[in-house]
Amino acid sequence: MALQKGDKSTLVKKWQQFLIDQQFISGNADGNFGKKTEDATKAFQQFYKLQADGKAGSVTLGKAYELGFNPDKEITSNKVRNDKDMMQWIKINLGEIIKEAVKNSIYTADWLAGMGARETGFLFAKYYNQGFSYNDICLKMKGDYCKRQGEKEKQYHGFGFWQIDTGSYPVFINAGDWQDPLKTAIKAVNVLEEKRKYLIQKGWDKKLSAILFERAITAAYNCGQGNVNK
Repeated sequence: MALQKGDKSTLVKKWQQFLIDQQFISGNADGNFGKKTEDATKAFQQFYKLQADGKAGSVTLGKAYELGFNPDKEITSNKVRNDKDMMQWIKINLGEIIKEAVKNSIYTADWLAGMGARETGFLFAKYYNQGFSYNDICLKMKGDYCKRQGEKEKQYHGFGFWQIDTGSYPVFINAGDWQDPLKTAIKAVNVLEEKRKYLIQKGWDKKLSAILFERAITAAYNCGQGNVNK
């Protein structure tokens, strides 16, 4: 039995909420399978290279279950168990965002995806395995909880999937842009470019091989260009 246009049920509402969480549709789940839900279902099917008939049948729902759709709230095993699972999660949830962010730059999708895994892989894996939705996970990407010099108490210093640092980019953090994965990904690319230009000024692009220079840029993102230069 497939969910299709014209259906009205609690299961339709749960399907709509899944599509909302996966960012194929916006708005509220009302349990009415209308044209908007049909179009979102087609978009989901096209994205995962399924037959795009707009009906949530066994194949479509099977793919959804792989991605965490669990309308009956049955106990399931954790999905992110290793690095392969982590990278698959990034591909599914952040893949298109990453492609957009690196467009017209020298940086690759693999580069940015790897950095995301390094910066917050342990965080989003934990929350995903606890059953949080993608949208909820976006709001929980806060890390580097410690007390830095001059601070009276511990606080978060890294924000978003790419851990934009509040010490270096307070305007971005305070504006709440870190909660938007695309804005954070674009910011991460801009930060990489800042680090690259600094290291070029110091002559490291001439002193290092191409691959080592890329590693230096990535290291500068993580610990600061001054430390890398040292």
